[in-house]
Amino acid sequence: MSKVKLSLLSLVTVLGLLLAYVFIPTHVRLGQEILSQPIGDGFQLVGYKAISTEPTDGKLNHYYLVAQGESVKEAQPFLISSDPFIRVENVVGNKLDVTIVGRVKTFDNDLWITKADGTAHHWLISATIKYVR
Repeated sequence: MSKVKLSLLSLVTVLGLLLAYVFIPTHVRLGQEILSQPIGDGFQLVGYKAISTEPTDGKLNHYYLVAQGESVKEAQPFLISSDPFIRVENVVGNKLDVTIVGRVKTFDNDLWITKADGTAHHWLISATIKYVR
């Protein structure tokens, strides 16, 4: 009788692990800050290493454009890339030019940034991507 119980318990455990693997979504946590650079008047470009539970993502970094002193907790990254060293080439008004040497997973070039006083600012981002496999 104990062999049957042990077999059933093992089957339930394996089935539970399989269901957890299939149905638990992937998560991304922000790790070490790799970039914090003032941009324009009252804005900053910040980058963080991303720690993902998705094995195919590899080593990615998340970049945010936020108001000075604001947290990235509620913000969405405008760039997800493997390049830990993006360069800001030019800032004119609310237009930002960056150079990326690495794989780009996500890039959003049209941003609305809200400051603490409630004003919203429209930013356009241009990227030069130099990725060679």
